[in-house]
Amino acid sequence: MERMGDFLEKVKGTISRYSMLDSNVRVVVGVSGGPDSVSLIHLLSRLQGEYNLSLWIAHLNHRLRGREAEEEERWVKQFGRELGIYVISDSCDVRLLAKRKKLSLEEAGRRARYSFLEHVASEVRASRIALAHTASDQVETFLMRLIKGAGPDGLCGIPPVRDGVIRPLIDTFREEIEAYCKENHLHPCQDSSNLDLCFLRNRIRWDLIPHLSGQYNPRVGEALFRTSQILRDEGDYLERETRKGLRSVVLGQKRNEVILDIQKLRRLHPAIRRRALRKAVGEVGGDLKGITFDHINSALGMDSGKGTKKLDFPGGIVVKREYDRLVIRRKGGNNKVSFRCSLIVPGKTELGELNLILEAENMVEGPANFAKDNSVAYLDHDMLEEPLFLRRRKRGDRFQPSGMRGSKKIKDFFIDLKIPLEERDKIPLLISKDKVAWVVGYRADERFKIQKSTRRILKIKVRKK
Repeated sequence: MERMGDFLEKVKGTISRYSMLDSNVRVVVGVSGGPDSVSLIHLLSRLQGEYNLSLWIAHLNHRLRGREAEEEERWVKQFGRELGIYVISDSCDVRLLAKRKKLSLEEAGRRARYSFLEHVASEVRASRIALAHTASDQVETFLMRLIKGAGPDGLCGIPPVRDGVIRPLIDTFREEIEAYCKENHLHPCQDSSNLDLCFLRNRIRWDLIPHLSGQYNPRVGEALFRTSQILRDEGDYLERETRKGLRSVVLGQKRNEVILDIQKLRRLHPAIRRRALRKAVGEVGGDLKGITFDHINSALGMDSGKGTKKLDFPGGIVVKREYDRLVIRRKGGNNKVSFRCSLIVPGKTELGELNLILEAENMVEGPANFAKDNSVAYLDHDMLEEPLFLRRRKRGDRFQPSGMRGSKKIKDFFIDLKIPLEERDKIPLLISKDKVAWVVGYRADERFKIQKSTRRILKIKVRKK
């Protein structure tokens, strides 16, 4: 009985340390019928009065093991009746789901379970979903991800708490669970698929860990569990530093795009630099599925100005180096802005697509001195042919930049100013007949600038709406 009391106190310590439960909380508990989940619901039922918990059992039949799975479902329902806890059950053809979604059986099963649990929690208005992952599961996950080449974030393993999902048994090992079941005369079901060595987790559980324990360290499970805890704590700190670092290098952010300052990114510590870029990619793509170390390293390699200037990432993500900026964009997220409208003279012209307003007025005399202000153009009204209109650039557009003798392609003018490609189509051109009179916000055409002989002046000012 002392051991049983110690185990309960250990679980209560985990609940307290990670703030898993408050008083009067509604909790859905995932119960497969195996030792871990049976121990979890049994423990929570014992704590029900202390925390004033409202509990529900949720059980999903994956339809992978025929009669065995049906027996498990019946057993869970009976166990729920014995505990006085309502059982909500359902089934899902996980094999068919895996085929349709092109997933492994393990991943398809995981998705089906979480979807079912979230649905049940929504139905009963529960704010917590309790799962029975243990320290042994944590060690197996650590080794699985280490073998696959995961970084520190992946090696942190299974989080004790995340998005309303709690894992009260995360500090307990499988041997402790088995002892608890024995002492409480619990007789959980045994899932035969847990012995199938086709699954990597099972090979790690029944082959690799016993080998490491027998040949290298008899307490290897505890050692690896401790390592994952250290990595999780350090990961929390690095995550805070990464958020700060990313904020310091972001030049602009929209729904499908993040723009980073390459020079500032380069000055970040390599560990934070890599994490910041991963985070930026994740924010654009919605997740980091398929994004590997090599993807991130290749993108960081573009900051030197050498080699590839554009990379295609999984999930429709494009990473481009444009001068001193690193642009991360989701394909299809930025369509070219199309516009064409007449300039109202005198008056205000709104370009809603670009969030700009142009104000035009007639003047007899120009200003005493022409302060350098690219948002204002003073043009010889008599040299202009009306109606004047605004449009996006077209292939072959040329003009004679003020102060120059020869003409220049608009494209080359933008390149010289290092204007990013996706911004160039958002710069209006003021057109007089078939000539570019003003690259709005940048430079007027030499042929339309005011002279000593100018009698009428057209002043145009552009500003954000």
